[in-house]
Amino acid sequence: MNKRVFFIVIVGLIMTGLCVSCGHQTKGHKTEAETETVADNHSEAYIRQRIDTIYNQVYHRQFNIDSAFCSQRYYTLLQQTLQLNKETGFVCLDYDHWIMGQDCSPEWTHDVKKIENITDSTATAEIDIRNFGKHNSVMLKLKFERGDWFVDDFVSYTGDAADSQSEYSEVKVMEKFISDLLSVREKGKVFTGYWGWVYEDTPELLLRLVMTDKGLECTECTIYRLHSYHNVKVSFDGDYLYLEDFSEEEGKIRLKLKLDDIGDLAGEAYIEHRYLKDVFEGTITLRKDFFYYRDMPQRKPLSDYAE
Repeated sequence: MNKRVFFIVIVGLIMTGLCVSCGHQTKGHKTEAETETVADNHSEAYIRQRIDTIYNQVYHRQFNIDSAFCSQRYYTLLQQTLQLNKETGFVCLDYDHWIMGQDCSPEWTHDVKKIENITDSTATAEIDIRNFGKHNSVMLKLKFERGDWFVDDFVSYTGDAADSQSEYSEVKVMEKFISDLLSVREKGKVFTGYWGWVYEDTPELLLRLVMTDKGLECTECTIYRLHSYHNVKVSFDGDYLYLEDFSEEEGKIRLKLKLDDIGDLAGEAYIEHRYLKDVFEGTITLRKDFFYYRDMPQRKPLSDYAE
């Protein structure tokens, strides 16, 4: 081997060894390279090592650690929750469960206090999270699947940890959130179909709403049979239906509507576009499968409008 090449190889190996021995360390904890491997994956020592491995990724996370380190059940619930967050605007979990806060302190640390209740498929781990000087006790419910341990629930306490009433289980919170909002989604099916302008003192507005696996969507939002909004966002909170599109090119529309006593959608509207002389801001009423022509003496069914 050429002496120059041999020298470069030797120096590279030495530097690699130095890098491994001096690898990044989360404050107060061993890195994966420094932690002795434990063979028995159902031992307390192995589970403690696994928790340290997971939490050593938190401070400088470079991938989706929920996907990597949470159980399949937990991650499925989380994805459903985030989708419903997006659909409705309601927020279920407003903090990062790994750091027990919304921001991570440069002095953030974790400490595994104890591992308990080990069975073939489950275990619990009590950890202490220190973030911005505040200590938070968190119990991780662990599940053994896919050949290793994964977090199946994050349980924190609002008072005395011995008081079951103070337990805050993320799984239970998400399950209730999903159940409640799926009920809202079911309730929102009443809005599917065409809704047309009723009274002549408001702009001629036609809406078409459909229910998809992502919730209510607006496939048509037309003014005066001439101008359409193409990016209307829809949300329903169980009482009010909200629609809005603030596109600079198409104009702006914002609606807050609710079913009235006779089944019409009535509420507040802000509408502006090039076919309106002035911005419309006031109340508006829409009726299902109906449209009122401005240029005809009588109200006509929506089927005539569609023709």
